[in-house]
Amino acid sequence: MMRSTELIESDRATILAALGESYAGPGWHGPSVLETLGGVTARVASRRLSPTRNSIWELVLHLAHGRHLLIERLAGETSAAFPRPVREPWWPVSPTDTSDGAWRRDLALLDEYHTKLIDAIRRATPRQLERVPERSEHTVAQQLIGMALHDTYHAGQIRLLALELADAKAPPGLTDSTLP
Repeated sequence: MMRSTELIESDRATILAALGESYAGPGWHGPSVLETLGGVTARVASRRLSPTRNSIWELVLHLAHGRHLLIERLAGETSAAFPRPVREPWWPVSPTDTSDGAWRRDLALLDEYHTKLIDAIRRATPRQLERVPERSEHTVAQQLIGMALHDTYHAGQIRLLALELADAKAPPGLTDSTLP
């Protein structure tokens, strides 16, 4: 049974606010995704703490791909392929071009997919938000709130990686004293 339109619209407003805060800030919880990426260079973004750990760059592609998947879930159909090869569910292949230009393009890709997701949420019907996709126990609306939580988790991870992987001098705005 579908909930009232009023409740669904309240959910939509909550989803949009949570995704806005976790992605672009300002967030009461700490830095947003974009705030943590500010000042991160291609060199730092491509480095890893160890061969088995993800780089900041891989996390950026992971966040972009996650948005692509949720846009498809909202629509209830597969859309155009994600513009980067995917190595496993939710994880695109690591970039081979680690130039500053490639880094800026992948940051723009994340921003593009965030904008597409927000637009898709605004256009979604109540039925699309309330739908439970195959092989899931959660509505698309619940998964969208999960994306905001996912962003917050990875923003913290990116923040710590940027501090650890930066050369002797941390990028502007990233110091131990600015950690929440």
